[in-house]
Amino acid sequence: MTRSKSIKTDFKDYICRPFCIFFAEDEKEDMACLGARTAARLYQGGKISEKNIRNVEKDRGVWEKHRTDLGFVLCRACEFKAQDCDFQSPEPSDDLEPCGGYIVLVHLIENRTLDITDLEKVL
Repeated sequence: MTRSKSIKTDFKDYICRPFCIFFAEDEKEDMACLGARTAARLYQGGKISEKNIRNVEKDRGVWEKHRTDLGFVLCRACEFKAQDCDFQSPEPSDDLEPCGGYIVLVHLIENRTLDITDLEKVL
């Protein structure tokens, strides 16, 4: 991922396609969750690298651990929360996953590459 690539391409190639269960090739091309856009801003600003994103793993325990703090900072401001996001509902089913942006950001927070303050600065 080069810093000269478009942010939209970065979402699709490095955040949405590998991590987001909601991603559908060629559908809603202009749409991206706030998590993906935030990760792209952090990447464009040099705060995270391709290597950081490449090392991300899906881990339900990590999602749940940071659900409240990341939900307060990131999810409450995301336009998908009201209509399309069941992950942050009061009683989500056990099989729900968050969006790809949330997965990437929570992994980077868990591994101390980022902290909540980093997110707040770019939101």
